[in-house]
Amino acid sequence: MSIPPLYFIRHGQTDWNAQYRFQGQRDIPLNEKGRGEARRNGKRLSELVSDPSAMALYCSPMTRTRQTLEGILEAAGWQDLAWANSAVFDPRLVEITFGDWEGWTKQEIKKNDPVNYKARAKDKWSTCPPNGESYAQLSDRIRPWLETLTGPSIVVAHGGTFRVLRQILENIPINEAPLLEVPQDKVYCWTGSEATWQ
Repeated sequence: MSIPPLYFIRHGQTDWNAQYRFQGQRDIPLNEKGRGEARRNGKRLSELVSDPSAMALYCSPMTRTRQTLEGILEAAGWQDLAWANSAVFDPRLVEITFGDWEGWTKQEIKKNDPVNYKARAKDKWSTCPPNGESYAQLSDRIRPWLETLTGPSIVVAHGGTFRVLRQILENIPINEAPLLEVPQDKVYCWTGSEATWQ
Protein backbone atom coordinates (compact mmCIF):
# COMPACT_ATOMS: atom_id res chain seq x y z
CA MET A 1 0.00 0.00 0.00
CA SER A 2 1.39 3.41 -0.98
CA ILE A 3 0.64 6.06 1.66
CA PRO A 4 1.43 9.76 1.12
CA PRO A 5 3.53 11.74 3.61
CA LEU A 6 2.05 12.26 7.04
CA TYR A 7 2.90 13.71 10.43
CA PHE A 8 1.54 11.76 13.38
CA ILE A 9 1.26 13.17 16.90
CA ARG A 10 0.07 11.21 19.91
CA HIS A 11 -2.04 13.08 22.43
CA GLY A 12 -0.20 14.54 25.42
CA GLN A 13 -0.08 12.93 28.84
CA THR A 14 -3.18 12.39 30.97
CA ASP A 15 -3.29 11.56 34.67
CA TRP A 16 -4.12 7.97 33.73
CA ASN A 17 -1.01 7.81 31.52
CA ALA A 18 1.04 9.04 34.48
CA GLN A 19 -0.54 6.35 36.71
CA TYR A 20 0.01 3.64 34.04
CA ARG A 21 -3.71 2.91 33.85
CA PHE A 22 -5.20 1.24 30.78
CA GLN A 23 -7.05 4.18 29.29
CA GLY A 24 -8.51 2.90 26.04
CA GLN A 25 -11.76 4.64 25.16
CA ARG A 26 -12.30 6.29 28.53
CA ASP A 27 -12.46 10.02 27.80
CA ILE A 28 -9.68 11.33 30.06
CA PRO A 29 -8.45 14.94 29.57
CA LEU A 30 -4.85 16.10 29.31
CA ASN A 31 -2.94 17.08 32.43
CA GLU A 32 -0.53 20.01 32.62
CA LYS A 33 2.41 17.98 31.31
CA GLY A 34 0.25 16.80 28.41
CA ARG A 35 -0.70 20.36 27.50
CA GLY A 36 3.01 21.23 27.44
CA GLU A 37 3.76 18.25 25.19
CA ALA A 38 1.06 19.41 22.78
CA ARG A 39 2.60 22.88 22.65
CA ARG A 40 6.07 21.42 22.10
CA ASN A 41 4.82 19.33 19.21
CA GLY A 42 3.00 22.30 17.72
CA LYS A 43 6.19 24.37 17.68
CA ARG A 44 8.12 21.53 16.07
CA LEU A 45 5.40 20.95 13.50
CA SER A 46 5.47 24.63 12.52
CA GLU A 47 9.18 24.18 11.71
CA LEU A 48 8.50 21.07 9.61
CA VAL A 49 5.42 22.26 7.70
CA SER A 50 5.80 25.48 5.72
CA ASP A 51 2.28 25.50 4.29
CA PRO A 52 -0.28 23.83 6.58
CA SER A 53 -3.09 24.59 4.15
CA ALA A 54 -1.56 21.99 1.82
CA MET A 55 -2.14 19.31 4.48
CA ALA A 56 -5.26 17.36 5.36
CA LEU A 57 -5.95 17.46 9.10
CA TYR A 58 -7.31 14.42 10.98
CA CYS A 59 -8.00 13.93 14.66
CA SER A 60 -9.55 11.33 16.92
CA PRO A 61 -12.78 12.78 18.35
CA MET A 62 -11.80 12.05 21.97
CA THR A 63 -11.24 14.87 24.47
CA ARG A 64 -7.50 14.32 24.95
CA THR A 65 -6.83 14.39 21.20
CA ARG A 66 -9.02 17.45 20.65
CA GLN A 67 -7.15 19.25 23.45
CA THR A 68 -3.84 18.20 21.91
CA LEU A 69 -4.92 19.53 18.53
CA GLU A 70 -5.90 22.86 20.11
CA GLY A 71 -2.48 23.11 21.77
CA ILE A 72 -0.70 22.23 18.53
CA LEU A 73 -2.58 24.83 16.50
CA GLU A 74 -2.01 27.54 19.07
CA ALA A 75 1.71 26.83 19.53
CA ALA A 76 2.22 26.64 15.76
CA GLY A 77 0.44 29.97 15.30
CA TRP A 78 -2.17 28.32 13.06
CA GLN A 79 -5.29 28.70 15.21
CA ASP A 80 -6.60 31.71 13.26
CA LEU A 81 -6.17 30.14 9.83
CA ALA A 82 -9.35 29.04 8.08
CA TRP A 83 -7.53 25.73 7.52
CA ALA A 84 -7.54 25.13 11.29
CA ASN A 85 -11.29 24.54 11.09
CA SER A 86 -10.90 21.84 8.45
CA ALA A 87 -10.05 19.03 10.86
CA VAL A 88 -11.87 15.76 10.26
CA PHE A 89 -12.72 14.08 13.58
CA ASP A 90 -12.84 10.49 12.40
CA PRO A 91 -14.20 7.87 14.85
CA ARG A 92 -11.99 5.23 13.24
CA LEU A 93 -9.01 6.96 14.88
CA VAL A 94 -10.20 6.45 18.46
CA GLU A 95 -7.99 4.42 20.76
CA ILE A 96 -8.16 0.64 21.02
CA THR A 97 -10.65 -0.35 23.72
CA PHE A 98 -9.42 -2.44 26.64
CA GLY A 99 -12.99 -3.30 27.66
CA ASP A 100 -13.29 -4.44 31.27
CA TRP A 101 -9.65 -3.56 31.94
CA GLU A 102 -10.03 0.17 31.38
CA GLY A 103 -9.06 2.09 34.51
CA TRP A 104 -6.88 -0.74 35.81
CA THR A 105 -3.08 -0.83 36.03
CA LYS A 106 -1.11 -3.76 34.65
CA GLN A 107 -0.63 -5.10 38.18
CA GLU A 108 -4.37 -4.88 38.88
CA ILE A 109 -5.13 -6.79 35.68
CA LYS A 110 -2.55 -9.43 36.56
CA LYS A 111 -4.15 -9.86 40.00
CA ASN A 112 -7.84 -9.59 39.07
CA ASP A 113 -7.86 -11.37 35.71
CA PRO A 114 -4.78 -13.62 35.55
CA VAL A 115 -6.11 -16.06 32.91
CA ASN A 116 -6.89 -13.38 30.34
CA TYR A 117 -3.77 -11.43 31.27
CA LYS A 118 -1.56 -14.45 30.50
CA ALA A 119 -3.40 -15.17 27.25
CA ARG A 120 -2.92 -11.61 26.02
CA ALA A 121 0.72 -11.53 27.17
CA LYS A 122 1.38 -14.48 24.82
CA ASP A 123 -0.27 -12.84 21.81
CA LYS A 124 -1.00 -9.13 22.20
CA TRP A 125 -1.83 -8.72 18.51
CA SER A 126 -4.72 -11.19 18.29
CA THR A 127 -6.02 -11.50 21.85
CA CYS A 128 -8.86 -9.27 23.12
CA PRO A 129 -9.25 -8.16 26.72
CA PRO A 130 -12.72 -9.09 28.04
CA ASN A 131 -15.25 -6.96 26.12
CA GLY A 132 -12.32 -5.21 24.45
CA GLU A 133 -10.57 -5.08 21.10
CA SER A 134 -7.45 -6.74 19.74
CA TYR A 135 -4.74 -5.00 17.75
CA ALA A 136 -5.79 -7.15 14.80
CA GLN A 137 -9.31 -5.71 15.04
CA LEU A 138 -7.90 -2.20 15.43
CA SER A 139 -5.85 -2.78 12.27
CA ASP A 140 -9.06 -3.72 10.43
CA ARG A 141 -10.46 -0.36 11.56
CA ILE A 142 -7.40 1.77 10.73
CA ARG A 143 -6.42 0.28 7.37
CA PRO A 144 -9.55 1.45 5.48
CA TRP A 145 -9.08 4.95 6.90
CA LEU A 146 -5.42 4.96 5.85
CA GLU A 147 -6.39 3.96 2.33
CA THR A 148 -8.53 7.11 2.01
CA LEU A 149 -5.50 9.43 2.31
CA THR A 150 -4.76 11.11 -1.01
CA GLY A 151 -2.17 13.71 0.02
CA PRO A 152 0.04 14.93 2.88
CA SER A 153 -1.70 14.79 6.26
CA ILE A 154 -1.38 15.71 9.91
CA VAL A 155 -2.88 13.14 12.27
CA VAL A 156 -3.53 13.50 16.02
CA ALA A 157 -4.52 10.24 17.67
CA HIS A 158 -3.47 7.58 20.20
CA GLY A 159 -0.73 5.13 21.12
CA GLY A 160 -2.56 1.99 20.03
CA THR A 161 -3.72 3.64 16.82
CA PHE A 162 -0.14 4.62 16.09
CA ARG A 163 1.28 1.14 16.72
CA VAL A 164 -1.08 -0.25 14.10
CA LEU A 165 -0.29 2.63 11.74
CA ARG A 166 3.44 1.95 12.03
CA GLN A 167 2.91 -1.77 11.54
CA ILE A 168 1.18 -1.06 8.24
CA LEU A 169 3.53 1.70 7.02
CA GLU A 170 6.82 0.09 8.03
CA ASN A 171 5.77 -3.57 7.68
CA ILE A 172 6.72 -4.26 11.30
CA PRO A 173 6.12 -7.87 12.45
CA ILE A 174 2.76 -8.13 14.20
CA ASN A 175 4.31 -9.65 17.33
CA GLU A 176 6.51 -6.53 17.70
CA ALA A 177 3.96 -3.83 16.86
CA PRO A 178 2.03 -3.88 20.19
CA LEU A 179 5.32 -3.32 22.03
CA LEU A 180 6.37 -0.19 20.13
CA GLU A 181 7.09 2.90 22.21
CA VAL A 182 4.94 5.91 21.31
CA PRO A 183 6.41 9.16 22.68
CA GLN A 184 3.97 11.92 23.56
CA ASP A 185 6.55 14.66 23.05
CA LYS A 186 7.71 13.94 19.49
CA VAL A 187 6.38 14.13 15.94
CA TYR A 188 6.50 11.01 13.76
CA CYS A 189 7.25 11.89 10.14
CA TRP A 190 6.45 9.54 7.27
CA THR A 191 7.92 10.64 3.93
CA GLY A 192 6.00 8.11 1.88
CA SER A 193 8.81 5.58 2.15
CA GLU A 194 10.82 6.34 5.34
CA ALA A 195 10.07 7.30 8.93
CA THR A 196 11.83 9.65 11.36
CA TRP A 197 11.08 11.21 14.75
CA GLN A 198 11.24 14.97 15.25
